[in-house]
Amino acid sequence: MAMETAKQRTASPTLDLSRLQQTLASQDLAWLLERLRQRLTNGQALRGVITLRRATSEQRDAVDRLLGRPPSRGTSLSVELEQLEAKLKNAELCSNLTEAVEALIGQVTNARDLRLKSAARWRELFDEEHRQYANGASQHNWLDDLQSSGLLRRLSGNRLSGARELLIQTRAVLAVLPCRGLPLAELAATTLGSSHALDAGSPVATLVLRSIVESEIKGKKARRDAWASLGVMLDELSSPVLTLNLTADNESLTGRSLNLYSSVGEPCRTSIRQLLRHPPRFRSGETGPFVYVCENPTVVSAAANRLGMRSAPLVCIEGQPKTAATILLRGLVAAGVQLKYHGDFDWSGIQIANLIVTRHGATSWQFGAEAYARHTAGTKLVGTPVPACWDDRLTPAMLSAGRAIHEEQVLSGLLDDLAVSQRFHK
Repeated sequence: MAMETAKQRTASPTLDLSRLQQTLASQDLAWLLERLRQRLTNGQALRGVITLRRATSEQRDAVDRLLGRPPSRGTSLSVELEQLEAKLKNAELCSNLTEAVEALIGQVTNARDLRLKSAARWRELFDEEHRQYANGASQHNWLDDLQSSGLLRRLSGNRLSGARELLIQTRAVLAVLPCRGLPLAELAATTLGSSHALDAGSPVATLVLRSIVESEIKGKKARRDAWASLGVMLDELSSPVLTLNLTADNESLTGRSLNLYSSVGEPCRTSIRQLLRHPPRFRSGETGPFVYVCENPTVVSAAANRLGMRSAPLVCIEGQPKTAATILLRGLVAAGVQLKYHGDFDWSGIQIANLIVTRHGATSWQFGAEAYARHTAGTKLVGTPVPACWDDRLTPAMLSAGRAIHEEQVLSGLLDDLAVSQRFHK
């Protein structure tokens, strides 16, 4: 049945509201009007059969009188809508069933139609935004993710105008990224007019970070790492990365600083600010074919004390890798330098190693099942077991022995490797 306009229904000469109310607007027929309203709301035609289960005797009597049929039996009550409409038309109460329903309860909004129209407007918005990034495959993937996940709709409170404004603001930020060591507050002020516009949890910050990370960013460290990958600094001077004898170019300030400390065999700390504002350039042939990476600063201290300038290049991540360490390791890998990693033989140490191996392609530095078996000292191994992604024999060996072995307990073997490697390079 074609849906009539509100104007047509209002002007119908056959509508008799007073008699219609007497016929349909009774308490025992309220369920029928509600079912008809639901159908109109869902965009369904008023055709077919409506059934009420567990009907009362009063409800059955009311329908039987309305349709002029013999008394029904049982608890289930059915109404054929075509028959109902014919009865109302023949009685000259209305021109159709839809008109009757809306005359009694008011105009019914077609929610299905509204949903379809809303979905079409949202598609148009995303189509417009796709055209802003004509040659950006990554931006197109990002927009597809925002559309399919519903993230933009949630951030905008499902308001189309708000979503459009968020996309404009996000586009303004992305236009200046990546940058080199720009503080987050400065980026926010220059692009959005407020130094707090990109604070944690803000809609625009969420959209910008989603453009590089396909899932929700949880925790301050993950957020700092994500911004740092775009050249933006949050806490630029905290948690510097610790190195020993790591050399780089002499053109950058950070490279000269690393070289100065390496020339005397002293440990060096390098901040996020230095790595982003004055990024060092590494060359595999000059830095070495590989760089050793350890978990604990005790290894760096021992290497500096016993080997000094004779130690191979060493980077210490100091537990869970911080942003500065992540930036430095990425730079080394990008230059073709192979990383060799050692950490604590405990479950947190295995978890950290899995991250370094998967993220940076590091290989084992005396950090497998064979190396573990060579050491009998240690403390009781506690916690939830973690599979070692680089050596499927290591976790079973640790479970069997029940020992946790920390780097401080195996320093002698690590220092031997650092000294041998340095002699090889020279």
